Amino acid sequence: MTFTPYIPSSGVAGWNFLQTTYDRQYDAFVKSGSLKNDTEYFAENIGKVTSSEDLLNDRRLLQVAVKAFGLEEEINYRALLQRALNEGTSADDALANTMNDDRYVKFSEAFGFGPGQSPLTSDSKAMQAVVDKFQSASFEEAVGEVDETMRTALFAKRAMLEVFGEPDEDDVSQLSVKERALKEFNEALEEINGDDDDTPDVTSVEEQWEDIIKRDVLTSFFDTVLRMPATTAAMDQDELIETYREKALSIFGSDDPTVFFSADNKAQTLATYKTRATVNGETSSTITKTMALTENILDQVVARDAALNEEWDFISRQEPLANFMKIALELPDNMDSRDTSEQMRIYREKAIKAFGTDDPNVFASGSKLDETLEVYRENALASGMSSREVTSSLRTVETILKFSFSGNDAPSAEETAAAKAAEVDAGWYTVMGQAGVPKVLKTALDVNSALEADQVFDQLSLEEQLEIYKTRAFEVFGTSDLEELTDPYMMGPVMEAYKTNAQAEGESAFFITYYAQIAERELNSLFQDEGIDEEAAFEEALERLKKMHEDDEGPSANSQWFTVMGQQAMTEFMQTALGLPKEVGQMDIDQAVEVYKRKAKEVLGTDKPSEMIAAGKMDELVNLYLTRSQMNTYNGGGYSSGSAALMMLRS
Repeated sequence: MTFTPYIPSSGVAGWNFLQTTYDRQYDAFVKSGSLKNDTEYFAENIGKVTSSEDLLNDRRLLQVAVKAFGLEEEINYRALLQRALNEGTSADDALANTMNDDRYVKFSEAFGFGPGQSPLTSDSKAMQAVVDKFQSASFEEAVGEVDETMRTALFAKRAMLEVFGEPDEDDVSQLSVKERALKEFNEALEEINGDDDDTPDVTSVEEQWEDIIKRDVLTSFFDTVLRMPATTAAMDQDELIETYREKALSIFGSDDPTVFFSADNKAQTLATYKTRATVNGETSSTITKTMALTENILDQVVARDAALNEEWDFISRQEPLANFMKIALELPDNMDSRDTSEQMRIYREKAIKAFGTDDPNVFASGSKLDETLEVYRENALASGMSSREVTSSLRTVETILKFSFSGNDAPSAEETAAAKAAEVDAGWYTVMGQAGVPKVLKTALDVNSALEADQVFDQLSLEEQLEIYKTRAFEVFGTSDLEELTDPYMMGPVMEAYKTNAQAEGESAFFITYYAQIAERELNSLFQDEGIDEEAAFEEALERLKKMHEDDEGPSANSQWFTVMGQQAMTEFMQTALGLPKEVGQMDIDQAVEVYKRKAKEVLGTDKPSEMIAAGKMDELVNLYLTRSQMNTYNGGGYSSGSAALMMLRS
């Protein structure tokens, strides 16, 4: 029985599902039915072939060979295939080189029957490559029986990689100008700062407030709790944060969110909001929603800092441990005069430098305790303490640390997974509390398709909405993590899905663009902002790039387009993906290439096909192809002659 690929829907959603499940479906397909038999027969018998005639005389072998290179329709043209094989590719006038079709070149090269060559049929690695191509082509054909646009997309992606090679992450010529600039800048930054990805961060109070004021629902919450003045609308960020901190200090006795939203104080903070929101005339439903979103978001924002601050507060109150840390961490003498929040940050920052972590459950655990004690021993002896004093102090501290922290090693895999899940949920709660983003994501994810007949999305509980958001995100884009969903290479497909669905719902082009721009800016700010001034980084790096030689090495853009246009399927794929009318194919080839180049530059930022396989552009190209194929289907297919002419003029 032959396995039939499963694609639940058309367009980008179906493509994302196919990409997510590709490996599983592909494996099931190649192990099923006649395909498995053909593959096994080829593997067992191709080694016996010593000439092109042997290959042509065994139709089962030949079927695999021609299909691997997209030549299955030529199987009955025996003389043509034999000439392509026997003449090889070394001579300019060899048949394969004169066919203006790269398939014949690859077909001839794969078997090595040409002049001066040795047959490759006994080379297991070379023949496995043929089998791989045959299986890929067969799977694409099976996908095409379910959805022809998916087959074209799979073929185009494979063909582009075969023609232009896998993208080289270190090759900046494969990147756009802006991507090259940012790559250079980030590499220079890493050289200066070193690689500190594995170093835990200590979040300052100011950074926590910067995080808070990005979130609309948290801003609304604290504006009410802290009775913020109306004049805050005119403040810049630094002044606004300073005002929030001053107000929080006067009301809560601390400007540190990890203090006033800790487990002990959170209930009082929420009660303060509820009382003041009620006095302000807020509806009970608004109050309940704001409190629920705030709690879910802030719990995650302050979770790690709050938990670790409690550990360090315990340490600071135990005299032997406080004295131990003063020497081990080389703390400043005026620690006692600093407020609690600042003390906690100093403890943790110093601990990272001394122990590699600010978590006592790690550096005081059995596996790390000896190293921690050794840091103290070295510093204590260097300060002039006697060996006897050091040894006595170490015995006391070791006992307390073992009693307090042993057995509380680094989080288990389950705990880490739970923490990540909580972080993902908090991200969605943040989105649900924004002003403009929910409209865009609800449309992009088509959340209504997940509802029962009598359900209304906005009337569901926050928990029910959360599950629908995450489920639909995974179904459509293969991930429910907003950090992944909003990265530079996923944001394009997300916004494209929104625009397509919004247009289908009758939304005006003006408002589609308006809401998309707002949502993209907010999502980038919430989930992709790493604290780097990207504009400044770009400008600085761009200045350096201007001094570089701009001409890329290798084949010209024109010759690459001639290669693409040599295959009908690739031509149709590019025309659709770039939004070009079919009439382009009737133009003079040089004129057509110029149209392709201008449109590709406008849509993808590059006019070279070899650059389209790098930095996620291939996925962007496929998504454009699928989306426009779907739109063409909705519109009855194709363009009118008037729209075709207009499109060509615009290109």
